[in-house]
Amino acid sequence: MLAARHHQLRDRTLAVVDRFRAEPVRLSFFNDGALDPDRPARDIEAILRVDAGKDTMVSGGIDRDWRSRVAAQPSELHIDRAKYPDLAFRKGDKVKALARPGQPWFEVLSVDDRGQPRLVLKLGEL
Repeated sequence: MLAARHHQLRDRTLAVVDRFRAEPVRLSFFNDGALDPDRPARDIEAILRVDAGKDTMVSGGIDRDWRSRVAAQPSELHIDRAKYPDLAFRKGDKVKALARPGQPWFEVLSVDDRGQPRLVLKLGEL
């Protein structure tokens, strides 16, 4: 298989971006709610993007009669596939932000493995 002409430039650009934006995270893999012995925990560097969060009305609208609100904080982990080609994730796996105050945990809600060159995990904060 031949690589597109831009792949080499793309890969160098990603490496530079990761050098400045990636942070250490611990990956913990689960199977049916228990640690998966076939996939041991692993520390890597990746780009963790955590939204500042916003309150959302449960009704989905701006109805002021509703008293319940949900704090939504969509987060994503962007992993360089060239650097970590052997990683595979499942819903329910967990990510720990090692360099952030309190070392928060996130749960993998979904995996976007269709794009190149990054593996993108949609995360929910625990």
